Amino acid sequence: MSDPPGSGRTEAWDRQALRDGVSVAALGAVPFGVVGRLVVGEDGSSTLLGLFTVLVLIALVLGAGVAAWRQERGRPLSHGIATTLATFAVVQSVGVLRRALASDDIRWGRIASSALLSLVAGLVGGMLGGVMRSRGVVSRHP
Repeated sequence: MSDPPGSGRTEAWDRQALRDGVSVAALGAVPFGVVGRLVVGEDGSSTLLGLFTVLVLIALVLGAGVAAWRQERGRPLSHGIATTLATFAVVQSVGVLRRALASDDIRWGRIASSALLSLVAGLVGGMLGGVMRSRGVVSRHP
């Protein structure tokens, strides 16, 4: 719920900025993650897996940066982190459900480390988006 007009309070989250950020993050991270798993496999430890992991993280940073840059609440870090963690939660939920239905092992340690990497990507993207805004590069919502 939003506060009544004239109350002096604003909504904490810029939902459009979050949608934009999650869209960018998911459109980049999901394909790289899926292709990486198909090319390398679930148990692969090749250099290619590292490359696809870096590409996923770059996509998450970009999505977080978009949310942090587009938000108009003065909370770039919060928007960056929320973007990557929301993207992570949706993608991991689908992955855990798929593994559970296929009776595959669910590697909770790998999921926890991915959550931490997503958090770091959100911080980096949030900082980058915040720097862009502080330097006067302001986005206008369509």
